[in-house]
Amino acid sequence: MESIPFLHANQVFTIFFLEDLAFAEVRQILDYLLARNAFDPDIQVHRGRYTIRLDQSSFTVWVAETDVIIQRKAQVE
Repeated sequence: MESIPFLHANQVFTIFFLEDLAFAEVRQILDYLLARNAFDPDIQVHRGRYTIRLDQSSFTVWVAETDVIIQRKAQVE
């Protein structure tokens, strides 16, 4: 698993991934998570895993503090 620091919305996240991801995909995933307040510690206590559908792909995403693990699930038909 690889990781990269990623600056988005004036915050630095650490993105972990197995497969290459497009920057647009990472930005869309982070926007989704930010809109749901996923980086709030109180939210993380109850929910740390998300399923996100973008365009032709579906992702399972885990959030812990500012660490984001992204796994591409499958192509959406």
